[in-house]
Amino acid sequence: MKLLAVSALVCAVVVLTNAAAYRDLFKRHFGKWTVVGNHQCLYVDHPQTWSQAEQNCHQLGGHLASVHSHLENHQITLLVTRMTGGNPHVWLGGSDQHREGNWGWNDGSFMNFKNWCPGEPNNYGGKEDCLQTKYISGQCWNDLTCSTLLPSVCCKQK
Repeated sequence: MKLLAVSALVCAVVVLTNAAAYRDLFKRHFGKWTVVGNHQCLYVDHPQTWSQAEQNCHQLGGHLASVHSHLENHQITLLVTRMTGGNPHVWLGGSDQHREGNWGWNDGSFMNFKNWCPGEPNNYGGKEDCLQTKYISGQCWNDLTCSTLLPSVCCKQK
């Protein structure tokens, strides 16, 4: 009986600790949602893995950003620059985790616009399955190992 009570107490502590961590994480973003195309987007400054960033975006009511035009790419670049004063690398919602070389947006939309940096995506080391911005050569994209910790851009429907 004592073991059951201790187990229940440990479970409660773990649940409350995780809930507090998520609550704190949702507070760790700058600014307000900004209109980008048909979406509202938010820069999240807290570095996370690609999967963690997507989960965070989902909790905020959206997904990691999908980009469908040069204009949207430029607007997301401006959002990141405005929020950071610089041009950090950030996670966007593209990946080829399900099938190598078959890139898509995690919100289910078709990847009808691509802005890969020269020579990308290259799946360097056979481990690069997630899309990040790379602020060289006109804010182009790079494939990167999904476990890398980066800030991100979340977007949701207006």
